[in-house]
Amino acid sequence: MLVASVAHAEPTAVDRETARTLMDQGRALERKGDTAEALKRFKAADDIMHVPTTALAVAKSQAALGLLVEARDTLASSMRRTPESPNDPQPFKDARAEGDRLDASLAGRVPGLTIVIKAAAEGEHTALAIDGLDVPAAAIGLPRAVDPGHHLVVAKTANAEARQEVDVREGEQKQIELMLVARSRPPAVEEPRPGPEPPTREPPRMPSPSISHGPNTVTWIGVGLAGAGILVGSVTGIMAISKGAGLAGECENHVCGPGAHSDLASAYGVATVSDAAFAAAGVGAVVAVVSLLVGHESSAAAPVEPPVAPAPAARLWLGFGAGGLRGTF
Repeated sequence: MLVASVAHAEPTAVDRETARTLMDQGRALERKGDTAEALKRFKAADDIMHVPTTALAVAKSQAALGLLVEARDTLASSMRRTPESPNDPQPFKDARAEGDRLDASLAGRVPGLTIVIKAAAEGEHTALAIDGLDVPAAAIGLPRAVDPGHHLVVAKTANAEARQEVDVREGEQKQIELMLVARSRPPAVEEPRPGPEPPTREPPRMPSPSISHGPNTVTWIGVGLAGAGILVGSVTGIMAISKGAGLAGECENHVCGPGAHSDLASAYGVATVSDAAFAAAGVGAVVAVVSLLVGHESSAAAPVEPPVAPAPAARLWLGFGAGGLRGTF
């Protein structure tokens, strides 16, 4: 049934097997009621084989889906591409005979639309489209074959338009009139005229900050801490040395008796205060030096004078077995 026509190149064995499979699948889908999917298989097989049997299957599916115009075109195309030959196999002859009967039945079922366009200016070109497909200018006003169902008809000129939706049944010949209506033009918007540009003003310039390496509050705090630490460390260091010298006679070979324990503890305490004071002096000195090296922001327009730190003041106090330093820095 799938022998190639002499008008086309001989399909390969793979082509013929593919076409057979597609035809079998299409018939199975058709039996299940899925005609749309069956039509896809039949079309694919017909594109491979180009024979009356595949074309007939395509046309029958198209007719079942209401595509009457397409079904008649499929049958006519098959007759043109595969003219009848006395050497045709019997399946081809049977398919041609069935196709002739189907075409004759479809001829009376295909509906038609006659479109009459009104209000068109003389000599003005009018474009007509049915379901998005352009109708030749020479065919406007004449019956045009369409498939049964719902259709959208649109007519346009340079300045007017008309559209209408219409439903036609099988075999119905219907005439509709389209009245062109001028398109509404949007009101022209006058563009504002450019006026004189306002004078541009330069933004106020802020004074750029500069880095000053002069002494500031942190510097003076560091200096005060260093000075107080040196003063306290020196005084308490002298006291610790003095107490140590007094204990030298009481502690032979660095071994002190019970009576010297109190003086020894006092000497150690004063020595510890001295060490802490010298450590604080070192911290103060580091803070002062770092503040000078890092610097601080200073406005060129209005330089800010560093505050004058009060001069450090200290007062030494001594008591029985203890001592200390009071002051401000």
